[in-house]
Order: sequence, then structure tokens, then C-alpha cells
Amino acid sequence: MIIAACVAGTVAVYADYGAGVAAYKEGDYVRALTVFSPLAEAGDARAQFALGLLFDNGEGTPRDDAAAFAWYRKSAAQGFAKAQYNLALMCEARRAVCADSARDWFARAALRGNADAVTRLRGYASAGDVEAALQLGRMYTQGRGVARDPRAAYAWFEQAATAGHADAAFALGVLHEQGVGVAQSYAEAARWYARAAEQGQVQAQFNLARLYRLGRGVAADQVRARTLYEAAAEAGLVSAQLSLAMLFEAGRSWPQDPALALSWYQRAARGGSVDAQINLAFIYAEGRGVERDLIEACALLHVASERQTALARDNHAVLCADLDPAARRLVDRRAEHYRGETVGQAARVPARSRADTG
Repeated sequence: MIIAACVAGTVAVYADYGAGVAAYKEGDYVRALTVFSPLAEAGDARAQFALGLLFDNGEGTPRDDAAAFAWYRKSAAQGFAKAQYNLALMCEARRAVCADSARDWFARAALRGNADAVTRLRGYASAGDVEAALQLGRMYTQGRGVARDPRAAYAWFEQAATAGHADAAFALGVLHEQGVGVAQSYAEAARWYARAAEQGQVQAQFNLARLYRLGRGVAADQVRARTLYEAAAEAGLVSAQLSLAMLFEAGRSWPQDPALALSWYQRAARGGSVDAQINLAFIYAEGRGVERDLIEACALLHVASERQTALARDNHAVLCADLDPAARRLVDRRAEHYRGETVGQAARVPARSRADTG
């Protein structure tokens, strides 16, 4: 009966909204206002947009820019693209005090496939707006709001990178390295990564470090690679912390240093890296270069297993099954130490940002 009532309520909402649309099309704006108002108050994004439109145009009610903006804003916050587009128009015309720029609202609407917003965003980019060009590059790379088009993505990224945008330069490096939208070239990838890295773009520092370590597109240089890895790791990029830990642990074409490996594993594990949590658990379980600590190992595996990692779950079952209740409570307390959020988020374009010691 409860389910039936919910379904009936949903049908009623759609019916009421449809009645409002019908009234609007017939020019009965007062009736439309009457229908849309309670729906908008109840949180219906479509009705909020419709109510904003009535206030915007002065239909069925005196024109009221403040009311129009407020209802558009409520609808836009729920991701309704038409409301986001109309907010952008109001911001562009300076009909409202906007915390976000018109360009930003056009970009949000464009991401949701609003064709008019895409056109507006292109206009901003063509006029030299670097952020708009970067956004278009990301959209064409990911196929969000537009059809995926790597060549178009490259062109927009190049425009933004030439104007000095570090994230765009990083994106060009990725496209050259992967041969997407442009001929594959490690040398060109390194050149663009270097431009971004010089501006402190941590993903570019990480990717360039790998190229220097492997000698791809640049002469192999382990000293330069280490400097770049450490810069990205110190900035909080967890994948760089994990890479350093694995490199110092393995010591293949890299100085072996168990103490540094342990330190970087600890930082990456606290940053949320499941791989670091599992590897560090093995180190504590076996007492490799550190005093054996089964409680710490189980805490690490417990947190890693929460991420649906089979390897962590299996090892947790083997190592930690026989812990007494007091030990389990201690494991739970220590596990909190490793439940932080990852620092240093990846840029919003495809990238080889995982730890790579191959």
C-alpha cells in the first residue's frame, strides 16, 4: 500500500506539471503560476524553472528579476540545464548579482548537453576565455555534452595551453603520450608535461618523472625523475607517493631504501591508496625493516577491504581471523588512521596517474 501511494503521488506530480505546461501553452499564465508554485516549493526542478520563467518574462505576475533568479538557482542546483542556461543569460546581462560567472553557468549547462550553452561557451573560448577553452577540451575528450572528438579537444587544449594554462598543457601531454587526437609522441608529451610541471601541475610532474625514469621522449635521468616524483608526492599526489614507495622498496634501477619505502607507503596509505595499504600491511605482518605488528597489518587490511578489494579481504581473513575482542577493538581504532581522503586529485582528462614502476 505504501509503494502504491508513492507511485500514485509521482503520477499526480507529473499530471500536475503537465497541466501547468498545458496552461502555459494556452497563454493562461495565471493558471500555470498556480499549478507550478506548489510543485516548485516541493522541490520539482522543472516547476522551479517554469516558475522562474514566469517571473523572468512577467507572465501571470509582474516581472521580478530577483524571484526569477532565485527559482532558476534552485532548479540549476539540481542540474536542470535550461535553468543553468537562463541563469547564465541573467548573469551576462547583469540582471542579477552572481557569485558564479555567466561563463561558468553556460559551462554547466553545456555539460548537460544544452546545445545553446555549448554555442555560447564556444563564443567565450573564441574570444580568448582560457577557462572556456579548457572546458571545451575536456568536454570533447570525454564526450560530455558533445560528441567525443579528440581532434577538437586537442585544438581547444592547445589554445588554452598556449595562453599559459597548466592543466591544458598537461592535457596535451596526455594526448601526445597516448596518441589520441594527434600523432603519438613521447617527445611532445614530455615537452608539454614540462611546461605544466614548471607551473606546479602535480600530475604533469608525476607523468614527466615517469618519462625521465624510463627514458621515453627524453634521455633517462633518474635524478631528475626522483626530483619530479618527490615534488608531486610532497604536494600530496598519492599516486606519486605510492610510486616512490614501490621504487625504493624494489630498488631496480633505483636506489633501494627500505626506510624511505616505509615512509612513503605510510603517507600513501593515509592518503587512501589501497595498494599502499596492502603493501604496508605485508611489511608489518612480516616485520620487514620494521618491528612486526599484526594489529597494524590488520588495521590496514581492514580499511583496504572496505574498498571491495579481494586481495585485502582474503589476507585479512587469513591474518586476522583469530584476533581476540580486545585486539579487534584496537584494530578498529587504528583503522581510523587510514580512512582519510586522497589528496591531490587527478586532472579531469585521461592520464597515466597510477603508480607505475614498470
